Amino acid sequence: MKPFALARVLQLAERRSETLSRSVKLAHGIWLRARGRQVQLTALRDSHIAQLAGELRGGVTAALLQETNRLQRAQAAEMQAAQEAIDAAHSDWQSRLAEWMQVEQRVKALRLLEQRHLAQAAIQQRRIEQRQHDELVELTLRHAGRRVL
Repeated sequence: MKPFALARVLQLAERRSETLSRSVKLAHGIWLRARGRQVQLTALRDSHIAQLAGELRGGVTAALLQETNRLQRAQAAEMQAAQEAIDAAHSDWQSRLAEWMQVEQRVKALRLLEQRHLAQAAIQQRRIEQRQHDELVELTLRHAGRRVL
């Protein structure tokens, strides 16, 4: 029986799927870390706001107020950069996931073809065995028939 003609293609597709699976997991981890960084920045901003509110009750100098405003603008810029990092990481993760899903569908299709090939080979093998059995029975009957006469 002929071997499965697309065996090498299936093997390469499986390897590609495994590689892409790892890259999807890596991209997802990067996205989660970016989200974690944003949570840290938000917590830092909130604590800074609470601290500033306490200081403002007691009164602050104009120079301190300017410095505080500068820090808040820097924090806002950092928060914006964190959001951009999240968006980029999410986009990268989704594109890698879509690519992996495409390759995985191809692997499934190739596996189905392989299963069909194996099933067809099994049917052919059973037919060959049945034909050989029938020939053996026929020869035995002929041979037995000659002995009786």
